[in-house]
Amino acid sequence: MSATTRMHRILFFTVVPILWVLIGVVMPCHADLMLRVDNLDTPEVDVFVVDQVFNLGGLSMYSGASPNNNTPSVADQYIQEGAVGFTGGVGSFSMSVTVGLSGPLLGEEARMDLFNVTLSGGSGTLVVELWDTDFHSNVVAGGQTTFQTLVGGTTDGLFEIGTYADDSAAAFGTQYLLGGGTFDGLADSDGLAFAGETVTALSSASLSGNYALGIRASITHTGLEVTSFDVDLRQVPEPAAGLLALIVLLVLGSSRPRRRS
Repeated sequence: MSATTRMHRILFFTVVPILWVLIGVVMPCHADLMLRVDNLDTPEVDVFVVDQVFNLGGLSMYSGASPNNNTPSVADQYIQEGAVGFTGGVGSFSMSVTVGLSGPLLGEEARMDLFNVTLSGGSGTLVVELWDTDFHSNVVAGGQTTFQTLVGGTTDGLFEIGTYADDSAAAFGTQYLLGGGTFDGLADSDGLAFAGETVTALSSASLSGNYALGIRASITHTGLEVTSFDVDLRQVPEPAAGLLALIVLLVLGSSRPRRRS
């Protein structure tokens, strides 16, 4: 066996496993993507959608489905896995268009996106939530997983946003707040345009194994008002993975035998 071959084998059995750990820190399994749209003035949950559930078995749109037993009340609008949606009125909110995206549609990294446009004809508060309950963290002891929250939109009312991670992989769990903010357009007759970014790191002691990610938005209107927003929650790739990959390429390149003249 040549020295070059031995070098390649050593690199493969030592560096490659490390790359898998660093690059594969978060591996989504895409089990349950759920969307909830709820007018807080009503006694029950108004809209509950589960990804890839199209047959409701006779349930009506406003059947008061409870997220605790994972019983959907509205059929999924999209045939693509990783997309859920709802369009319709909910109480004093005469029209709400909501789209939630996650894996595998958004790729293999941990990422979620929630888009909504809501029009009201009266006063009330509408809560819009998107949750994915089966992400998996392989972060090594002493390491951390970093998340970025991006939010933007316009509102005539009061808009509040929070993004969350839950180490028990429970839907609607708010164990760790990753990002968010409050944007008040009620004081301005022209409404408010807003944008924000939050970056939060969780240690391996806080987040490991299976976990859930969630986005929760609250819209409060007092009359004929409109709010639109988009929230992007994603895991930030660890820079060490890219650096180590570059080192491997450099070592492999330098280990090639030189041509003899």
